Order: sequence, then structure tokens, then C-alpha cells
Amino acid sequence: MSRPLDTDTVVVGLGAMGSQTLWRLAREGVDAIGVEQFSPGHDRGSSHGESRIIRTAYLEGAEYVPFVRASWRAWDELQAAAEARLVIRSGSLMLGRPGSAAIAGSTLAAEKHGLAHEYLSASALAERHPRHLMHPDEVGVFEEDAGVVLPEPAILAAVRLARQAGARVLTHRAVTRIEPDPDHPRVWVGDTEIRARRVVVTTGAWLTRLLPGLSDLGGGIRVERRVLGWFPITEPLPSTAGPEPVFARDEPDGTLWFGFPSMDDGRTLKIGIHAESETVRDAAGRRPGSQWGEPVDPDVGPRPPDEDDARRLGDLAAGLRGVGPLPEHMVACMYTMTSDEHFLIGRRDELPGLVLAGGFSGHGFKFASAVGVALADLARTGHTDLPIGMFDPHRWDTDGRRPR
Repeated sequence: MSRPLDTDTVVVGLGAMGSQTLWRLAREGVDAIGVEQFSPGHDRGSSHGESRIIRTAYLEGAEYVPFVRASWRAWDELQAAAEARLVIRSGSLMLGRPGSAAIAGSTLAAEKHGLAHEYLSASALAERHPRHLMHPDEVGVFEEDAGVVLPEPAILAAVRLARQAGARVLTHRAVTRIEPDPDHPRVWVGDTEIRARRVVVTTGAWLTRLLPGLSDLGGGIRVERRVLGWFPITEPLPSTAGPEPVFARDEPDGTLWFGFPSMDDGRTLKIGIHAESETVRDAAGRRPGSQWGEPVDPDVGPRPPDEDDARRLGDLAAGLRGVGPLPEHMVACMYTMTSDEHFLIGRRDELPGLVLAGGFSGHGFKFASAVGVALADLARTGHTDLPIGMFDPHRWDTDGRRPR
């Protein structure tokens, strides 16, 4: 047995959320230990791939907007502390038919919160955003207050700053057991016991492996495979078109996909599928191509991208002018989904001494900066002023223990 370690707070998992939490705790003078089973900034989970969209007119629900605004403020704080560019304000473009989620949801959020936005007809899109080949009945919503977060640099910056502020960081060390307790929860890393006042669990796809009682929460937490593809840009846009915004596009069949112009040399455009309609299936009842949404064992990881993935992404890329038909390369990653596709942030009564965050359902990275603030608040004081009520891990309960 190794000698036990004592600390105030342990953060298990130093990906998007855990890295930010550890930094926030350390900068407040809290004695904290962060544990990561791989290296910070790794490609084994859900926080890699060069770029993530951040947008304020939130199509997933207007109730997210205050939390996005808090995230913008927290990203600015991290950038200032790191003295590095971690967010690029490129604007965002939502595309689809007027009644689609991308258009109607974004417009509702913008109007409810007084966010600056432009509603663009197909002809206006053709003039201002010629990359996109649109049908006459499709429209767009452009939001200037949006852009890109750089995931790997952001994680590395937060971990570096946490170390500089005094946090201890254990890498390539897997947590094998977490023992909840209202006063002295414990974490086991191999044969090393870490004793703490609070434990923050931010392990992404591994959340239910370490906290198996969460497996059936709200109807189940599932881990799904997704694939990203980088397509060559074969035709530069006219110089008068201006910088290309990030985009999300809602297809008539219910497929919602997204894309990022190159953040580096302008050679490629990255696209991925966020969600496919349940109605898009073959005669055997299977989803076409690469089986988007297939379950993943996080210890094994998603299967590598294949030709079916390339063809499926290529079908979508055909809606873009001046983009090659096949990707130069592809990367597989994981989505950890809740049944309602909203996050889990907070505490569970049966897990005393623990604060957890997970189930970010493929749209959580933009919030990582504010999630870090909220988790650090909860670990230190048991309360946060940030608007996280809708993410309560008890929201599916029906026994009346907490008001919903």
C-alpha cells in the first residue's frame, strides 16, 4: 500500500470540464489534486478534434443563453490568464428550412434574450455565404457573437495554470474506486488512497463506470460513436465574401450536421454529424453508412473511421461549394448522451461528498469554462450563482425530495 494522500478536493478526469475545475479551485487557494488516466489534451474521449462551436443564440433551448454568456466571460478569463488565443470569434451560421430546429430554435433564443442576429433568405445566403449550396426554401440565421473554441490548447492551458497555482496533477493514473462519504470521500488510484473533503467527478464516457448507480438515470446514459472528417478546400471563396463562419445545417430528413473552416492554413473544412433522424434507416432497420449512434465501450473506444463514414460525410459535403468529395482524414470520438440531451451538473443524494458533471450529449464543450466555475463553487461552498438548475442530476426523480 502506498502512503495515503490528503487534500481538500480531488478532481477525477482532466478533460474539458475537469481541467477548468482544477484551475478554478487552485486559483482560489484550494488544495486540490487532479487525476487523469491519459495525458491532458488526449484523443481518447470527447474533447479533441481541433475546434468546437460556441454560439449564444442556442438552438437547443433559450434557457441555455445565460449559461453561454457566463461561459464567454469565463473563457475570456482563461485566455487572459494563459496569455493565449483559445477562442476565435468567426460568427456562426444556422441553416435549414424556416421551421427546422436550427432556424426556429436559434431565432427563438435570440429574440427572447435580445441577441443580435440576421435572418437571411436563400438569395442573401448565396451572396454573402457562397460556400453553401441552398434550396430556394432554405434560410439562414447569422450570429456575430459566436465562433470557435480550441479544445486541446484550452485543456492544456487550464492544467498548466492549475499546476502553477499549486494543484497536484497525476497523469497516466486511472482511478479504480471512489467511495462517497459526506465528510471524507476517498479516491483510489491503484493502491494509493486519496482522502479529501470533496470529490469532483468529470470522467466523460467513463462516468457510469466509476459511479455505476448513474447507469439508468433518467432512462439511461449511453455512449455513442461519432466521426469527424476534414475535407480539402478546392475552390477559395471570392475575397469579397469575408471570413467563413462556423455553421450547423438542418436537413429535411432530420440530420443535423456542422462544419468549421480551417483554423490554420485554410486548406480544409471539418464536418461532422451531430444527430440523424430515427427515420433514416435501411430495409433491415439499420441506420445507413457508418451506423451513427452505435454504442461504444469507452475502455475499447470507438471503432476507427471507414469507407462508409467517408461516403456518409461526403454526401453532406456535396452541399458545399469548392469542397472535395472525400475527406483527407477522419477521427472517431464519443458522445455521452442523457435521455433528454441536457447535462448533469451537481450532486446526487446517494453519493455524499461527490460533485459530478457529465452527459454533455455532444454540445457541452463551449460551456466548459462556466462548468469549471460552477463545479469549483459547489466543491468549495455547496452553492453556485450560475444558472445550472436545469442540469440537476435529480431532475428525473419523482419522490418529491427536491422541487423541480
